[in-house]
Amino acid sequence: MRSSIVLVLSLLLASCKQAPPGVKSSDAQEAPSAASPTALPSTKPPERSLAETPTEKLGTAPNGFGLKVGDPAPDASLSDITGSARSLSALYAERPTLVIFYRGGWCPFCNLQIHDFSLAKPDFDERGVGIVAISVDKPSEEGKTQAKHSVPFPMLSDSKLVAHRAYRVLHVTGTDERQAFAAHGLDLSAYSGESHGSYAVPAIFLVDQAKTVRFVHVADDYKTRPSAKQMLEVVDRIFASK
Repeated sequence: MRSSIVLVLSLLLASCKQAPPGVKSSDAQEAPSAASPTALPSTKPPERSLAETPTEKLGTAPNGFGLKVGDPAPDASLSDITGSARSLSALYAERPTLVIFYRGGWCPFCNLQIHDFSLAKPDFDERGVGIVAISVDKPSEEGKTQAKHSVPFPMLSDSKLVAHRAYRVLHVTGTDERQAFAAHGLDLSAYSGESHGSYAVPAIFLVDQAKTVRFVHVADDYKTRPSAKQMLEVVDRIFASK
């Protein structure tokens, strides 16, 4: 399920503040370094892009991850960028919702994904479908990501991992990964405000107003994720009878 630590670190060195918007799946994290989230290496990042999930893999999940289609969608009370509590069940009651779990604002591929869905939001609005993005980042870091990329939908903080565990998208890093991140100046504890060293395996759930899971995709490669175009097609297919 994991890519090699070497590959992860080479991408991270080229990421964070300089990266255009993007996303990822299960990988490494946390570091007890004193570096702040904004004091990251200034090396110019190489060009990169987020690959679209192959059609035959769309709607799949690695063993042990994600919920099942037809499962009730778990509720959770998470903080928005202002620190105010937002209930997932309340969002679902308003309209069908795409729930995007992403690793954090430090991940260039996550930012690319967030950017893609931000541009497509009017198309989801036309279909009556909302979008919410969730990560372990604390509200202030979520706010930076939202402002930097002009994200037009809610971004919620789950630093305590309540929703990550409930939706079975939690990646827990090992000691080697944590030390490797720290050695390269990336302190994920500064992003989450917690010392758990965990973050999301990139995932997308479509939840209807009855709070039932209608679609699940959990990425097995952090550089490959469902595009907004693919998810619009999924929405059209699932709600075609409406």
